[in-house]
Amino acid sequence: MPDELDPSVQTNEVNAEFKYPFHWDLDFSLNIGEDNRKFFEAIENKRILGKKCPECGATFVPPQEVCVECYVETDEWVEVEQRGVVESYTACFFEFDNLPEPPYITAAIRVADSDICMLHFIDGIEYEDHEELFEKLHKGTEVEPVWANEREGHIKDITHWQPVE
Repeated sequence: MPDELDPSVQTNEVNAEFKYPFHWDLDFSLNIGEDNRKFFEAIENKRILGKKCPECGATFVPPQEVCVECYVETDEWVEVEQRGVVESYTACFFEFDNLPEPPYITAAIRVADSDICMLHFIDGIEYEDHEELFEKLHKGTEVEPVWANEREGHIKDITHWQPVE
């Protein structure tokens, strides 16, 4: 079998039998569920919704069907303020397929008073190096969403979050 492999593929002599090049394209649909459907419909209309736990009052953005603390079904939808706080972030200086041109910042953002965070991009910060970035962005930085001009009902309807001025 190793003789049949593409000669451009480099293999480790010790484990060559465990490496095999392949290509995999998948076209499929995924049922995102009723909660996500409602969440993304709101995003398309420039609104951010969360769900609230009837027992402890925790709010979840993005919405959770079950409270992560009480394990009871969340049942109340609430529209939340379009503000968030950066809980953590990372700056990426390497290029990856289907991601922004580097450098770019991804962050865990606590939207409004949510008890969980959402992951998204941060932009609108000019910096020359990581030291300058550390001065301008940190845990606790308040951010707000920047909406796409044309929205289609998915997370990219918020193009990114930016620091509140």
